[in-house]
Parts: sequence; structure tokens; C-alpha cells
Amino acid sequence: MKCPSCGGETPEARAFCRHCGVALLGGDEAPRIGHYRLEAKLGEGGMGVVYRATDEKLHREVAIKILHPHLLRQQDLMERFRREARMHARIIHPNIVTLLSLYEDGEHMALVMEMVHGQNLRDYLRQNPRPPLLDVIRITEAICAGLDAAHKLGVVHRDLKPANVLLATDGAIKLMDFGLAKPEHGDEDLTQTGATVGSFRYMAPEQILNQPVDARTDLYALGILLYQMTTGTLPFTASSEGGGEFEIMEKQVRHMPEPPHKLNPSLPRAMSELIMSLLAKDPEDRPASCEVVRKALADIARQLERPEFGGEGSQSGWNRQTGSSQNNVEIAKGLLDAWRRSAIRGARRVLGTLYHWIWEAPSGLIRERFGSVPGDRFGKPLAWAIIVALVGLLGWGLTSLISVSEHAAKTHVAESPGGGHARPAGEAGTMQATASKTAAVSKTTAKPTGTRPGAKATARPTSKPIPAASPAKPATSGGTSSPKTASRKAAVHKPASKPGSRASRKTSRKSTARKTRHVRHHATRHHPRRAKSVTWSVPHRLVRSDGSSATGGMHEFRGGHKLYFQSLADYALKGKVRIYKSAWLRLYLMKPARISRIVIHRASVGRKSFQGGEIRLEVQDARGRWTTLLQRNDRDIDRPLSVRVSSVPVKGVRLRFKSPEPITIGPVDLLP
Repeated sequence: MKCPSCGGETPEARAFCRHCGVALLGGDEAPRIGHYRLEAKLGEGGMGVVYRATDEKLHREVAIKILHPHLLRQQDLMERFRREARMHARIIHPNIVTLLSLYEDGEHMALVMEMVHGQNLRDYLRQNPRPPLLDVIRITEAICAGLDAAHKLGVVHRDLKPANVLLATDGAIKLMDFGLAKPEHGDEDLTQTGATVGSFRYMAPEQILNQPVDARTDLYALGILLYQMTTGTLPFTASSEGGGEFEIMEKQVRHMPEPPHKLNPSLPRAMSELIMSLLAKDPEDRPASCEVVRKALADIARQLERPEFGGEGSQSGWNRQTGSSQNNVEIAKGLLDAWRRSAIRGARRVLGTLYHWIWEAPSGLIRERFGSVPGDRFGKPLAWAIIVALVGLLGWGLTSLISVSEHAAKTHVAESPGGGHARPAGEAGTMQATASKTAAVSKTTAKPTGTRPGAKATARPTSKPIPAASPAKPATSGGTSSPKTASRKAAVHKPASKPGSRASRKTSRKSTARKTRHVRHHATRHHPRRAKSVTWSVPHRLVRSDGSSATGGMHEFRGGHKLYFQSLADYALKGKVRIYKSAWLRLYLMKPARISRIVIHRASVGRKSFQGGEIRLEVQDARGRWTTLLQRNDRDIDRPLSVRVSSVPVKGVRLRFKSPEPITIGPVDLLP
């Protein structure tokens, strides 16, 4: 069998090349190292070959790096490699590939690492030579976090390059290949003394000159990475007539690159200055640590999120995914942050003024006249206590005023059973009371049959109650006509009456009776209980704040009800201390549905006080935005309350409530 790595001939019975030690995949039986079964080759470097493998003992997928045999011919090199492996194993961080174990047998030495699915930064930059700046910052911050974890343990990577940065499919960013890493203080190294290690395109000047290295050596390589990601090119390249890698290393030591903002005019000046500081030839001129670089990147990211800075932030990949050139949420956050800082400055001025007039000014006058202030030691704490009391009193007064104003003026758009008019949210049973009053008016104003024209009309109750489900129709006897027919005849055959006359008043009473019967009939036909809730036809899932859930059967949004906070019925300090509990219900519709109104039949504590309680109803549209339809304070819902919903499809409903007493929730109907 011919080895794909070195080209040497190896007998078919061997699973590994006898010349270079590379696994010979493709045979009838997959090669193994111990209990690791090699599945596929992932890559090859100067130190070894990396395979995707399966740990047959733990049944998990791992990445295993088999070292080249020529690195293991000397015992001192093997011992140094063991120390390097132990040093790498100490670094446990989300942004560093975890070293699981070190495998050794008579012929091989291998590193067993976690398997990361994705691609490295080198392949990513080939597809996207100049990524969005916010993506660049996100990647660089993750690299800084991993390097900082290694530097805190005294480990310098020394080989930071795009091929050693993994971009996982789940969004994680990890550093790998600490094979050239060494302690920051000490001479132990895997390579021979005097040898130059690392990738020459990303080497720091002190690394090329074989001078002592530290954490700032990795920061130089990070600067080259940033330069490449922001400009699409490396800072130093070799010319056609130059000396190749030696020309590049010469430029690394003696030349400064062109500032990145000249190659990429849209690059913020702050980012360009940060990159140039990382590429300083003297390590003393570079940032002191990865934490300094992370803070600078965070400041640049905050500037990019503000619209007045322009830059490349508005063109990031995340904003392109949302389909907008500017993230309105980030603009709102910036405005809110500016308002918060302004409010803090104003509050400090107000508190300083209060302190001056409450303590400093009076104590100064007293000192001028009497020479000292009695109780000077307690004066400042007392002054601040007075200020806190005044601020608290002012806040309580404003809150009370706002609460009273909202209680008097706030109404919620709710569909009345009498034809879709608006009614106040606190008057849940107004239409029922109105219907009963109008029914009483219809009984007293309906003209009895058989009376003479001009005779005084008298109220005569009917012998049987009028059904609520149909209009009231007085009984007819013989050939006499009903009041409805009589009124029509009067309108046709009688001349128009003068305003205020007896005939005009009779006609007005008849018209009122007809309107009353129409309103009552309409209210009965459109009563909320007659319609079927959407939850009976649309698949859904109900989740409660206590962790319980329901998908079928009877529950709060499907004809059922539930009692919450039973422990509030009686507790040790009840009557002296008022305790409140909060909970919520979330209904998820598997597909968006159009809902015209939501009827809350009951969210009540019965006859007990609901002072301090709150009930809030919210809906979620197809885009995931929540809208508050009902917010009710200090009053429970003991009669059906109907709340209108816009015609936008709804995919979620949320009911929040806070109560000082056990409260019954449900049923809640979602009417189409």
C-alpha cells in the first residue's frame, strides 16, 4: 500500500505507514490507536496529522492528533512534549479547544481533543475576505478571551494564525494547536535552542530575532489577524524579486505597514489606531494585555451601534439578516442610555442643592455667629436622612397623583355586546345592567292594546317574563294589532303631531320600545359565551409560571379555571402584613390565528380585597412583538370582560397577575 503522505510503500497488513506513521485509511478495517477508531483525516501540519475519531469506551466523537515519528526519536523531546501537554490541559476555557488526554504506546504519541464541527478562520476569510466589522470584533473578542486565559496561567501560544482559530457551527470560537506554546517564564521548549518557531507571516519581531517572548508576542499576531480581516490583505507581503519568507520577516522586524484606514476608508479611525498599536515593533509600545484590547473593541462596537458614527456597523451581517440598514433597537438603547446619564447628572445637582440649603448654608451661618454647630457630628447624616425623606415623599405624591389620574381617565378598548361600541374596562357588566334597565323600560312604556285614542297610557306588566334570547312580543288578542304594527299604522295614517303634544310623546315612547327590543336582541345574539374559543380548533400549548403545562383537555384558555396562591388564604401575619404573589400564563398557538376579542370570564378573589393587585393581558403577533391590551390595578374581574384585538394574526397570549389573596383564573376565551 502506498502512503498518501510520504509516498512510501507499506505492507497491506499495517494500519500505519512505517515511514511517517500516518494512518492508512480506506482499508477493510478502520485503523485504531488503542480504543480510538480513526474515521477520517482532518488536516496535517508540521507536528502531526489530525483525524476525526471515535472513543470506543465512552462512545463519543473526538479529534486526535498523531505526532510525526521524527519528533519522538529523542527521549528529552518526548519529556518536553509531555510537559507541554500538561500545560495545555490546565487551560479550561470556552474559547480554547479542550485537551482530553495524552495517548502513548511503543510507536505513537497522540493528543486527544474535543471535536469541534465547523471551519477554521483561514477558510472563512477565503470566502469572506473582508467580513462585516461587527463580526470581526466578535471574533477578535473571543480570541482575546482565550489568549487571556492562557496568559493568566503563564502560557504563550506563539503560533496564532487563522488556521488555528476554529469557527464552530454553533457559533463558538475556539483556539487550537498549543503545540508551540511555552511558559512565559522559563527556557523549556519543544524546539531546539536557536530555532525560529511559528508562522513567519504572523511572527512578532522578538520571535524572529529569538528574543524572550511574553503575552505581547501573541498580541502582535492578533494585530496581523485584525489587519487581515479589516483590509482583506496581510500587512507584509513579498515582492516578485524579493527573497520570499526572508523578505517578509525582514519587514516584520524593520518596517511599519500602511495604516488600515487608508486601505479601507470605511474603517473607524479608532480601530485603525488599535491595530497599529498592536503592530508596534517594541513590545513596550503594545497594549499591556488582552483585557485592554477587549475594552477597546467594546468601545468601538458601542460607537458603531450609534447612527451618528457612520462606519461599517450599519452594514453588519446581523443587520442584513433583519432586512434593515439600521437597528432601531440599538438606536433606542443609545437614546435611553444618554437620557439615563443626563438624569443622573440632574439628580446629583438637585441633591447637591438640597444638601447645601438643608445643612451647609444653615451650619455656615451658625458658625459665623456662635463659632461652632451643636451636634456637628450628626448633622450630615441627619441632613441626608431629611433629603431621602423629602425625595421619598415627593415620589409617593407623584405616584399617587399619577395613579389617581389613570384610575379616573384610563379606559381599555373593549367590545360591548350591543354592537361593538367601546366601554370602560372597569365596567364589565355595564351592558348586562343596561339591558335589564331597558327591558324594564320596555315593560312600562309599551302601550296596551285596545286603548282609546287620547286616553292616558298606563303601565301593565306582562303575565310571563320576557325571554332574554328573543325580542319581547306582547300577546295579541282577536284582531288587535301589536304595538309595532300600531306604531307603523300611526306613522302612515296620522298627521304629524306638534312637538310636545300627547301624540308626539306616545310616538316617542313607541320608538324607544322598538330600540330597546333591538338592543336586547342584538346583545343576546352576540353574547361572548355563544362563540367557540380558538383553542378548540388550533393546536396550542399552555405553560404556567410554576412549570406546569397543558396541551389538551380543560384548562384556563379552554373552558376551565384554576385557583392560584392558596397559601395566601391564611398565614401567620395576615391582618398585620399584606403579602403579594405573582404568576403568569403563556398560551403558544402552533400556527398564528386571527382573534377578534378575548373574553376573561373570571380573574377574581371573590369578596376579598384586591387592593395592590394587578391583572395584565398581552398578545404576541407573528413577528414576536408583545402588545399590552389590558392592565387593571386594584380591581379583580368578577364578571366577563371583553377586550378587542386588532386583525393582526396572533401566535401567543400572556396573562400576568399579582394578588394578595387566592385568585381564580379562567375561563379565558379567544374568539375568532
